[in-house]
Amino acid sequence: MAYYPSTITIFVVVSFLISSSFAYSVGQCQPPHNAAFSSALFRRRSILWSTTDSRNSNETGEAQKFVRGAGYELRGMPTPEEAAAAVGVKPTAVASKETWKRAWNFHKRFLKILHVTESKDYRPPNSSLSLVCLWLKAIAGNDRSSPVYDGGLTYDLLPPLTRRLVHPRLARFYPRLHHANIEIRTAFLDQSVEKIIVSKNKINASTKIRLISLGGGYDGRSIKLKQKGLIDEAYDLDLADVVSAKQILFERLAKRRSLAIGDLPQLMTIDLNKIEEVRHILTNILTAPTIHGNEDWHTIFLFEGVMIYLDEGIPSALLGVCSSVLKETQKHGSLCFADRLENIAEGDPVMAVTELANNDWTLDEWCPKPGLARHMGSAHLTTFEPQR
Repeated sequence: MAYYPSTITIFVVVSFLISSSFAYSVGQCQPPHNAAFSSALFRRRSILWSTTDSRNSNETGEAQKFVRGAGYELRGMPTPEEAAAAVGVKPTAVASKETWKRAWNFHKRFLKILHVTESKDYRPPNSSLSLVCLWLKAIAGNDRSSPVYDGGLTYDLLPPLTRRLVHPRLARFYPRLHHANIEIRTAFLDQSVEKIIVSKNKINASTKIRLISLGGGYDGRSIKLKQKGLIDEAYDLDLADVVSAKQILFERLAKRRSLAIGDLPQLMTIDLNKIEEVRHILTNILTAPTIHGNEDWHTIFLFEGVMIYLDEGIPSALLGVCSSVLKETQKHGSLCFADRLENIAEGDPVMAVTELANNDWTLDEWCPKPGLARHMGSAHLTTFEPQR
């Protein structure tokens, strides 16, 4: 049974805004960042680093097995200001680690209240923090000055009444903490995917584009790209509970925005830790007949904030599976990611090139940022020409 008490809504609005602002104001000190980092690393269209850099993995003994987050010095990691400038968004607020943690924990504790207007059966699970990220993306998506402005698309995935907390008139009052950090990766992925699409259409205007999002949570990027006419097919692959919840969210979205079935991605259940199942599903997608016939297809694999939660060794294996499936099916393809890859210390570009190359990808863009999903980049399939 759903409840709609106005007193709770008012309490949530006041408490959420006051507590978020308090969390920001109590700590204005942030540790100094690596001042030696060169902003040239972020010049789009190329990856800039020195191949003779004394920090390369052979000299520092980092060719050994890498455990994510374990004992590496800060290297190649930009300041939040540099990361934001690289994708054209406003920088995150200057605040202490304690402030960031306080704001994050507050939001997690309030999730149940934010969804108080939904019945228990209708309420989506917070799988791998997908629900938290949905609310944070809605704030940035309602900002008309942001490159990730989506015209309220993400906002329309949220529950009734309480979603007014992130209405465009209120969203601007939130301090630029976690939603601003996620805005950086959203902007990068949107721009990189569109850049790949434009480049492929310049080569062959009849090329069809397929987007496969692996573990994307409740993100609505594929809908946005379909409505823009930039992609022809879209698949969202995730855990069973996420897929079930996403179907409900998309039903809500379709009613609020009068979407056609063709505007929605195809949802498929998958456990990304089971590599052979992933290989099987991807092969079926790439070889299945389509309404577009035998036209040339280019597939973009997209990872956003999912590798953080996978078993050790799986993130690297997934990169290899994506490339091998493309080669086995004789298809074109690219890779876009804003995630935590394995075998890369912080934002080290040399190690990034090596990790991608080991899985048959050639890195095109490298734009790391602070945070857990710190590795942002795009790549193309290495030394492969599909048969015509």
